[in-house]
Amino acid sequence: MRKKNTKKLPARRSPLMTACKVITLLLSLWFSGAMTALSGAGLIYNSDSYGAELKNTGIFLIISAVLMLSGAVLCLFRKKLPNILAILFTAGGLVLCLVMLHKLTDHADMSGWTDKYTMLPVSDMYTRRILPSIVPAALTAIIAAIQLFSQRRTPQSEEKAPSIV
Repeated sequence: MRKKNTKKLPARRSPLMTACKVITLLLSLWFSGAMTALSGAGLIYNSDSYGAELKNTGIFLIISAVLMLSGAVLCLFRKKLPNILAILFTAGGLVLCLVMLHKLTDHADMSGWTDKYTMLPVSDMYTRRILPSIVPAALTAIIAAIQLFSQRRTPQSEEKAPSIV
């Protein structure tokens, strides 16, 4: 009779959770992958005129983009360890991204960088491009947390529990 209880239960897949994962992955690819990483690549590419400090900022922006993208990919799995890593990678990548954004916008404002056509500060452009990466990072953390706290108990752990009756 106990052998029937040790069968592995099929994992339920929620269409809503699947849709959230797809949206999160697409937003992560766009905001973390394209905007953040390409902003960092632009800083590295123009490092001759910007200096070593902004080159390092570009490198750290790319690292933060990789961390946030890795977190988004890891939240696709329903296992415990990938979800924990997804939260850690995403949070670390977001914090690093926001710190580098702050350094970049401060430098741009102190140097008086403006767009040559609209005369708007370049710091506004960087903020508009990079700041929305908060949304996919928050979605990744929420999805990973939901999956962590909604994991089923295995039949083996139920057997080890003392009997009430």
